[in-house]
Amino acid sequence: MALLVTGGMGAGPLVYLAKVLTADYAKIDVIAFAGAKTKEELPFEKPLDAISQGLGFSLGEFAKYGIKSRVATDDGSAGYEGLVTDCFSEWLGQHSWSVKDMIIYACGPEAMLARVAEIAGEKNIDCQVSMERRMACGFGVCQSCAVECKVADSSETIYKLCCKDGPVFDSKEVVFSV
Repeated sequence: MALLVTGGMGAGPLVYLAKVLTADYAKIDVIAFAGAKTKEELPFEKPLDAISQGLGFSLGEFAKYGIKSRVATDDGSAGYEGLVTDCFSEWLGQHSWSVKDMIIYACGPEAMLARVAEIAGEKNIDCQVSMERRMACGFGVCQSCAVECKVADSSETIYKLCCKDGPVFDSKEVVFSV
């Protein structure tokens, strides 16, 4: 099972990933969690459909791939009232799938990614985070897109480049600074 967690403009890449994960050759079960400050700030073209037996809202962009979704808005104007990470954590607490059969993919603000990584670590679920950095050159020369990462089995850290080594990283290796 793939769990997609997105905040704000991070939704675009995860909608594309949803399409790939649910293609005939993959057939992976997927659930999406999308968050924004308000209903108006949700970055989707299609209107929200109130469904899911009180579980939130279905987003047309994910529904067209057969994916159930949960929406969280900080102000409660759509779906869960609060942060998408709180909605996601609460949902995980209510379900008992085997964590070895789960993976989390997250894209959004760094504070959200840090919290998703923390939740994944607590639950021992593999997690991939799509980092956002300003990439001045796009091929590693300027080093403006450095991401601090842990060195395996060490207390040391190194810097990887978002443009060359990412933008997707294993959440266990990223040193979040938020």
